Amino acid sequence: MSDRKKLLKLSYPIYFESLLFSIIGSMDTLMLSKYSDVAVGAVGVVNQFLFLIQIAGNIIIAGTGILLAQYIGAGKSRGEIQRLTLSALFINLILGILFSSLIVVLHPTILSFLNNDGQMLAFAKDYMVIIGSFLFLQLISITFSMFLRAHGKTRTTFKVSFLMNLINVLLNYVLIYGKLGLPSMGVAGAAWATVISKGIGLVILGFIVYRMAFQGFPVHYSRQDFRAVLPKIVHYGAPAAGEQISYTLAKFIMMIFITKLGEDAITAYSYSNTLVSFVYVFAVSLGQGTSIMVGWHMGAKEKEKANGLTLYSARVSFLVSMTFCTVLVLFRVPLLGILTDNKDIIALAGTVLLYNFIVEAGRSQNLIFVNALRASGDVRFPFYMSVVSMWSIGVLLSYVFTFTLSMGLPGIWLALGLDEVFRSIFMRLRWRNNFRMLTAIVSS
Repeated sequence: MSDRKKLLKLSYPIYFESLLFSIIGSMDTLMLSKYSDVAVGAVGVVNQFLFLIQIAGNIIIAGTGILLAQYIGAGKSRGEIQRLTLSALFINLILGILFSSLIVVLHPTILSFLNNDGQMLAFAKDYMVIIGSFLFLQLISITFSMFLRAHGKTRTTFKVSFLMNLINVLLNYVLIYGKLGLPSMGVAGAAWATVISKGIGLVILGFIVYRMAFQGFPVHYSRQDFRAVLPKIVHYGAPAAGEQISYTLAKFIMMIFITKLGEDAITAYSYSNTLVSFVYVFAVSLGQGTSIMVGWHMGAKEKEKANGLTLYSARVSFLVSMTFCTVLVLFRVPLLGILTDNKDIIALAGTVLLYNFIVEAGRSQNLIFVNALRASGDVRFPFYMSVVSMWSIGVLLSYVFTFTLSMGLPGIWLALGLDEVFRSIFMRLRWRNNFRMLTAIVSS
């Protein structure tokens, strides 16, 4: 099978899984919007913060994913793969319990910092305490999914995700509105639906990983194994996760800017993000598929194949993302009308989405080249470049456009787009220079 066909075979289950998450997220938003527009805004703000906390666990997940792909490509032993996986699971369990505990204890301070008040504060409190208490489930579940994807089992993760999200939708309907004799729980119901569905998914994924990697094979694991593996995981994972943390923290600061624009702006931002997720989900999926295969090729010392695959992915990602973005812009008003009947929110979100062409032009390339750079072992440059760009362009220009130039919410979207485009140029140049250096070394 050719590399291109193998890439698509790996990526399309990831795409449908990611698309499913977007659809379910939209259905969550739609169900909550019928309950209250303020509830949608509250959940959007809380999720932005929770995602920032969760990314800290990605230090382990990102590093383990890179190493696993390279181990598989290099034909490492099952014992080495077991030790790597157990280390990741142990650390993320500890981190997850720590994060959950901190959120439960500090949630009043966090919500005060997020500028929530009134009814939005009440909704945000319910959602944050319930989801935050079980954040460790998400970290362990992602670790299991990463293991399966690194082995090319993307169809398996899709099937589990489909079941998990189907359960989530059904529980949303029952718990938000109070069906089957249960009381209407609103935002708290949406939170419990998420926790229960993720818990079920965790059990299924864990069983599959056990059957693949541990059942019938002796496990030899000690403190020495942990100490030997941990530095390797952190070496690859810290810069990769650091980039995500910086990006999410920057988005978090922008979210604070948005909260100062009022409830309509917060809700318009949540609805815009919901629709935009359908646009970039393809690039996310293709980037993850590219990362897996580049890791395999680098582990097997196949540099030419890694380069050709990455450049092909970048072209496809751009063309598909721009096509999806065009469809979104053309139908943005009727799509927003499905989510809300508030004309002010529809008008504001509709204006914001016009700027999404700039965002996707850069993001469609970043998602490919950053993943390829990480998988090849170059994890520091994407981190440094991202920090510089996100804060000097993304955050700074968000403030200037939004408040100094009085552009409001559209100004934040424009700043995000300029940040993505700037980074994409340097990521592509870095990949090209790395490949030339590798070629020169091999030739000599």
